[in-house]
Amino acid sequence: MTRTIICLARHGETNWNIERRFQGQFDIALNARGRAQAQALAGELASAHFDRVYSSDLSRAMSTAAPIAEARGLEVLATQRLREKDDGAWQGHTHAEVQAKYAESYQYYLTRDPDFAAPEGETLTEFSRRVRSVLADIARESAGLTVLVVAHAGVLDIAWRMATGKGLTEKREHPVLNATPNWIAYEDGVWSLVGWAQAEGRPEIAAPWDGATLPRREAARALILNPKGEALLMKYAGGLTPHFLALGHHHFWATPGGALKEGETYEAALRRELREETGLILAGDPGPVVATREFPMELGEDWRQAVERYFLVKTEKFEPHPENLTPEERAHALGWRWWSADEIAASNELIFPEALAALVRKMAS
Repeated sequence: MTRTIICLARHGETNWNIERRFQGQFDIALNARGRAQAQALAGELASAHFDRVYSSDLSRAMSTAAPIAEARGLEVLATQRLREKDDGAWQGHTHAEVQAKYAESYQYYLTRDPDFAAPEGETLTEFSRRVRSVLADIARESAGLTVLVVAHAGVLDIAWRMATGKGLTEKREHPVLNATPNWIAYEDGVWSLVGWAQAEGRPEIAAPWDGATLPRREAARALILNPKGEALLMKYAGGLTPHFLALGHHHFWATPGGALKEGETYEAALRRELREETGLILAGDPGPVVATREFPMELGEDWRQAVERYFLVKTEKFEPHPENLTPEERAHALGWRWWSADEIAASNELIFPEALAALVRKMAS
């Protein structure tokens, strides 16, 4: 009899976790706490032996797996099959937004109806079949070994059900914690639970904003699309966090826009920022709000509670002509470019906001 031991860990925290936003298969990065959690997990597992390290190919999982693999000189074996459940059209929206827009079908999500899927998404049954298949393949190809698998809350939930024999609709005994080791075993085609982490007694991993009342930074931003579905992004320098500077980044691309001035509405700020940054003058309705964000934002070495609204602005393709920028703003505004969704998805040049490629595709369709 050959026994395979699998250590399962969920990725570290993201801003979308804080916002209670459906991440699904969108590629969302770790936030500051999540990066600290990844390092803490590597420390907790420092004495554990692993023969292989597997991970979901999404960056929040890969970044959690990386320090553990690097300490052992192992390659991270990435696969799409370990991705979170595909929540289709719900991805990118908060639970509150989904509950308001899909009130009737949201109840099927809450009751874990195995045959329910969000529009364009996976059912729980389909997701379970995918997770069971990939974990069985990992166990068989790693027969007799001890391996680490870094994935997502939904993947670990299915793994727990495999190891305990619980059905898809049964209540799980303990939550799936970020960046915490859980252990299952596979032997002669049978799964068993070795140990599942509980929150009690575990140290809290601090974030820079813990215990602070962060000043609000309200901002209006524009998702400007041309008839080809390309988005206008501005190239900026300045305001980069120490984390990104340490990674060697010296600029980033983002949608035009900026912070509200005192007494200014979001719509007024949007018009002012577009005129200043691109020369575009909006007549009438600025367009619908297509995304909202509220999360801790690092500005230089300071933290703010960012509250952002993204407006959809459809226009003909044009060449920006910034107006009335201060000397400091001119130094920080390095240029501009029209981007396709595929180009955004393939770039590593700090393109904001998160999941921008998916938002562009949705708005251009």
